[in-house]
Amino acid sequence: MLNFLPVTPADRERIHSHLYFAKGHGCEYSFANLLFWGDQKVAWLEDCPLIFSAFGKFRSYQLPIGCHRLTDALEALEQDAKDRGIPFRIFGLTAQETLLLDALYPGKFRFSPARDSFDYVYDIHRLAELKGKKLQGKRNHCNRFAAQYPDYRVIPISPENLHSCEAFAEDWYRSHAHTGEDFEGEKRALTRAFAWFTELKLEGILLETEAGIMGFSMGNRIREDTFDVNFEKALPEVNGAYPMVNREFARRIREAYPTVQYLNREDDMGLPGLRRAKESYYPDILLEKFVGEVV
Repeated sequence: MLNFLPVTPADRERIHSHLYFAKGHGCEYSFANLLFWGDQKVAWLEDCPLIFSAFGKFRSYQLPIGCHRLTDALEALEQDAKDRGIPFRIFGLTAQETLLLDALYPGKFRFSPARDSFDYVYDIHRLAELKGKKLQGKRNHCNRFAAQYPDYRVIPISPENLHSCEAFAEDWYRSHAHTGEDFEGEKRALTRAFAWFTELKLEGILLETEAGIMGFSMGNRIREDTFDVNFEKALPEVNGAYPMVNREFARRIREAYPTVQYLNREDDMGLPGLRRAKESYYPDILLEKFVGEVV
């Protein structure tokens, strides 16, 4: 059995240096998300990180990135699954990787699309400018917000105002308790983000007016060309609050990182309302992911 240990903030530089080059992959290939979600652990094969994930009763591995011999890493993971008495599953596979695995091990894996985990990826310039007929409604909402709150300010999240962001999130969850949606997993993830904001090199913005905080967004750069939006909250009763947070964060990231081409706004977790919201921005890429399981 491999010596898997809990991922901690101290592991960031070593693991991030591998995941940063996971070109074409989704938000699960992000060090921050290894810490935020579920119970995820790491073992090392020479200098290659092997990731084991537990989400409730679902156990899986990631396809190793940066290993000298992929087959050696896969065989080590398969043996680990046997030792644990669990199915050997690989989560987060791209369509190309399903072909690669099938070529390496013909007929060994059954591949299934994980629709609820598909990432919504957008051209950063489209979200920053909201040009075009499809996004006219979003532009209108932003214009109404600016007209109603001409004093609005966009402020970077920092250790000095992080407590205000936390208080806003707490109020947001209290006000949504009646919806019946299960926010516990997200609340745990966001609590970890607040606790490790500096260590994980997260970045974010607060949208403020004289009436108070209207929303916030935060994330981290996961590839040379991609910034991951981990969390976004705004006052739903305030017309344009969500579109403004979305637009202003895109503008802030575009200004800070000229080589970033995409914002990954992650998956919809199968929640109908979240799916509609993310589809309403017309993603440039709906990033398909697959689960490979030994037949």
